[in-house]
Amino acid sequence: MRIAYLPDGETPNAVYRSIGPMRTLAKRGHDVRQLELERIDGWHDVLRWCEVLHVHRVCDGGSVELVRAAKASGAAVVWDDDDDVTRVPRGTQGYKNVGGLRGERRRAARTRMFASVDLVTTPSAHLAETFRAGGAREARVIENYVIDEFVARVDRPPRDELRIGWVAANEHRLDLEQLPIVDALQRLLDRHPHVRMTTIGIKLPLRGDRYEHVPGVPLPRLIQQLAACSIGIAPLSPALAINHARSSIKLKEYAAAEVPWLASPIGPYVGLGESEGGRLVADDRWFEELDALVRSDRARRRLAKRAARWGRSQLLSRNIERWERELTWALAHAPSVSRAG
Repeated sequence: MRIAYLPDGETPNAVYRSIGPMRTLAKRGHDVRQLELERIDGWHDVLRWCEVLHVHRVCDGGSVELVRAAKASGAAVVWDDDDDVTRVPRGTQGYKNVGGLRGERRRAARTRMFASVDLVTTPSAHLAETFRAGGAREARVIENYVIDEFVARVDRPPRDELRIGWVAANEHRLDLEQLPIVDALQRLLDRHPHVRMTTIGIKLPLRGDRYEHVPGVPLPRLIQQLAACSIGIAPLSPALAINHARSSIKLKEYAAAEVPWLASPIGPYVGLGESEGGRLVADDRWFEELDALVRSDRARRRLAKRAARWGRSQLLSRNIERWERELTWALAHAPSVSRAG
């Protein structure tokens, strides 16, 4: 296939949903070219050249017109988003950017985009249903997968200390209001002098010098950072609608680092468990489940082996056929392509 793609910048979302998959498709022999919305002077020739245009998240700023131009040139168009950014909770940094009136405008722009594209893809069944309800004629699920290069460069250090890790953007502070996770972690640190805690992104009100806050880690180095952990956690409050639409990539990142995990039994984590290297935790059981895993070296080793096995199966290169299949479907079913043929 001849594929042109437009990522929404170089954010982690864009890497998982656009840049990574498209570059992996190029390695499989497809002819792939990246576009930039800020440089549209060369778009005309690329749109006439490509068979499929893949757009990640962008739905305003002239993107609808560009999609229509691609359709007029005979290309199939696939639009992707891994968040419903119009429903970011109040009180978060994201709400300042996309909430309120801005969210209403984006929903309207997204509806216009849905009218022009042949296929919408997303990593979440919940989001697929949301997009169908919003006007998408065809919405399909493609999970997020771990970028191979991020794992290939990992040098796993010896775990000579027991460190619990949590990767969470600041929006997860709303989860802290719903779940007793801070109390559970503080009790754990107080009870076990050899346990350390690291959060990447969110900062917790934990006492003591065995808690470390890392404001951020570049995505290519994230799995290397996680490899120093003995347990990874992924608490989500069921009361927050956004949590039901998330992907399972956080657990896959822990697994790729060979780290056993504990997660809330909602949204993307439902159905995962010991076979994938972790356990699901009820809202009021975080201390008990963490304490049990801290006390059992054997359980951690067993889960770490299973996590490593599952993590290898979740590499993008081993699942790229999912992307290839959906883009091929769009090419075969796009009305404009059929007319062009």
